[in-house]
Amino acid sequence: MAIKPKDDVLIDALLHQQSLGNRIDRVFTTMAYENMANELHEKIGIPIEKGLLKNRIKTLKHNFYECYDLFNCRSGFAWSPGTKMWTAKPELWKALAKSKPDAKKWMITRIANYDMLSWKYLKGSLKSIREAIKDVAEAIREGNVIAERGQPPEGRWHIKIYWLVRILFSFISLEWVGKQGYCT
Repeated sequence: MAIKPKDDVLIDALLHQQSLGNRIDRVFTTMAYENMANELHEKIGIPIEKGLLKNRIKTLKHNFYECYDLFNCRSGFAWSPGTKMWTAKPELWKALAKSKPDAKKWMITRIANYDMLSWKYLKGSLKSIREAIKDVAEAIREGNVIAERGQPPEGRWHIKIYWLVRILFSFISLEWVGKQGYCT
């Protein structure tokens, strides 16, 4: 049986605790940290303190978001699951390094867990989108009730367009867009 690297075991534990609901408002509970420390101790044989666990999670999260912000929607760059690295033509790397010197390290740095981290960190955004859609649907229902009280039926189409525009702008203003960036 092959031994998984420590970060793989940690991310498995993070995803497991998240699936159990031990991550509330994007923060892991104390019980989640205890469970992860125990799971890591069992699987890798080294006792892990909560502080060390938090620091490693912070580092993984920082690296993930740094790459996500740099490469998401950037034309010509692609994630390679085989090499676990970002790939692009040399001239694209050169241009990126010129505009963002810190990006040079990602030319040679592997991110073994980027796929799993994408699932972990971006999954929360999908939940936020679902909640936003529910909020917008409720707002549309309320808007239609108001429109029916004050306008004849033939005038209601512009109310629906108004709410459709509000739906589109609600997606733009979601927290995940501000935190993770969006394509421009």
